[in-house]
Amino acid sequence: MTDLNIVEKAILNWDPDDPEVGAQLNEGSGRLIFRINTRSGNYLLKGFKDQMPESTIKSNVQAHLFLGNEHGMAPRIYPARSGEYYVKEQGHWFYLMEFIEGRNMEETPEDEFLIGQAARKLHSLKGYSVKSPMDQSKTRFYSWFREHEFVKKFDAILDDIPDFEKLDQCFVHTDIGPHNTMLDKDGNVVFIDLDDAGSGSRYLDLGWPFIMQFVDFNHETEEMRYRFDLACSFLKGYYGTDEISQDEYDLLFKGAEQMHISYMQDYGPYAVDSLWKILLFGIAQKDKLRNDYRDSL
Repeated sequence: MTDLNIVEKAILNWDPDDPEVGAQLNEGSGRLIFRINTRSGNYLLKGFKDQMPESTIKSNVQAHLFLGNEHGMAPRIYPARSGEYYVKEQGHWFYLMEFIEGRNMEETPEDEFLIGQAARKLHSLKGYSVKSPMDQSKTRFYSWFREHEFVKKFDAILDDIPDFEKLDQCFVHTDIGPHNTMLDKDGNVVFIDLDDAGSGSRYLDLGWPFIMQFVDFNHETEEMRYRFDLACSFLKGYYGTDEISQDEYDLLFKGAEQMHISYMQDYGPYAVDSLWKILLFGIAQKDKLRNDYRDSL
């Protein structure tokens, strides 16, 4: 059965009004994400292969109910005919979401400022206790890269990273950036892709872009530059005109280090050395970024 046939069958679990399966989004991601057009409105149907634990799907659904249905900061999610918010169909888990009319956000200072403001609001939300599927512990990293020359420096960086599970916990997205945010037709920032959202450390959430996104790496020349303009705008959006204490700033960058490290095996063994260089380059920009941010206030 083709992906299209699977989606056509799955959508019937929601009793849509004359549905038409539209464009597929994020092809090649391993997920089935299709726009569903109906006479009463447009939706997104999202499917995961059922090798994914049901607990993870439940976590995704709870995150959408909290951030979308309750707080309007993510796509709303809709119950199926069964009353449940997800179904199992043709070897996949599926749930149905609101289709956000608007535009994808971009790597511009203006959009980064808005994303920073939205991240601050996200982290201020209360009343959510479902733990994020993201592992906050650094312990697993100590078994990585044992054969690499940089392993001693790598371990020294790990030694200096705190146990984020012991720090304040709040609702987190885990992958905040323009690629996972939209500006809706009313000018509101909407977070998408809540796959690992839940209760976690705001320092990991806040730190994610400071190495992963703001280091601009040229894969052909291996030249790097730091997007101080984007990083300062994000910080201004998040902190406003408040001074950032040294302890707060240090934790933010430790979060950035751990989040970057957590992705260092995802791109295959040939990418590890480049990712190590990016990590060191990102860490080296820490003091300059803080000075630039202070000067910009």
